[in-house]
Amino acid sequence: MNLVSPRLDKLIWFFFFFIMSLYVLYEHATSCLAIDLATQITRHKNIIAGNSEFYNPWQYRILSPYLLESIIQVYNKVLPGKYEIVPYLFLRFIQNMLIFYISFYYYRALQIKNPIVIFAGLMLLCYTISNSVFQSDLSFNTYFDIIFYLLAALVILHERFYWIIPITFLAALNRETSGFIPFMVVVPFLLANRQLLTREKWIISVASLALFAVVFIAIRLYFGFREAEGIHGMRSPMAYLKFNLTFFRMYPQLIGTLGLIPFITIFGFRRLPVPLKSWCLLIVPFWLLIHLVKSTAMESRLFLVPQALIFIPAMLWLMEDFYRNHSPGKESVANV
Repeated sequence: MNLVSPRLDKLIWFFFFFIMSLYVLYEHATSCLAIDLATQITRHKNIIAGNSEFYNPWQYRILSPYLLESIIQVYNKVLPGKYEIVPYLFLRFIQNMLIFYISFYYYRALQIKNPIVIFAGLMLLCYTISNSVFQSDLSFNTYFDIIFYLLAALVILHERFYWIIPITFLAALNRETSGFIPFMVVVPFLLANRQLLTREKWIISVASLALFAVVFIAIRLYFGFREAEGIHGMRSPMAYLKFNLTFFRMYPQLIGTLGLIPFITIFGFRRLPVPLKSWCLLIVPFWLLIHLVKSTAMESRLFLVPQALIFIPAMLWLMEDFYRNHSPGKESVANV
């Protein structure tokens, strides 16, 4: 944690991420609010058989089920007859580790340097994820969605823009909500300094968006398009919106996942660095609207992408900026 030798520092962080990942896995596997593991196995088998419970959109989110199926096949050959749930728990654990590691480097790329602040943010993320289990199975596509958004933000901050193209490809195979990723390249420059918005960045953004569209359409042509239908036969945006706003349990579930952190982002918005400002404007309003009118919002894990990508990093950045401003001889770097 920058308080010990570099080698020991890496081991300490690994230990923290390992324990946090195990804790999240434990909560998701044992919570009485979550979908039981037997149902998780049944749902996976139905997807592989092409007979998803909610065909649109579950059948079209192909990355995680086919990756999981590959892991299951290897597991059954190496350890035949052993516990069927092990590959599921293994993949979920690996996702947790990736989320914490990428978040760690993402915070540092945002110039959040205090290791204690970083640790506090990761612990908050840990409890946020572990608390987002209501009516949830292991939800592999949701957590890959978080991973791909964090990776996209990280490569953009390091100016490795071409990585957005393969990230978009994989994210499109995973979940349709990844459609904001191609725009993350150009929006910060549109907001701050258009002179830095080069032809190369436009090409990468447009190419990524085109690739997303091709994958999105190709998957639906392959499996066949069916109209989306939610629980209780809901189809229209107004039916979803009415259900969500009148389902009281949505509100405590969202508070349990997001806390009051979004309000900190709003109050400190002007002080935030340009990437966080721009991604907040790009993603948060549409994310909230889409999930209120096309999903069951009491499943609060659906809001983990803006929490992990924007709200928690924004709070950490504001914390560090506050102490930076109140230290002698230090100035804010709000728009660096």
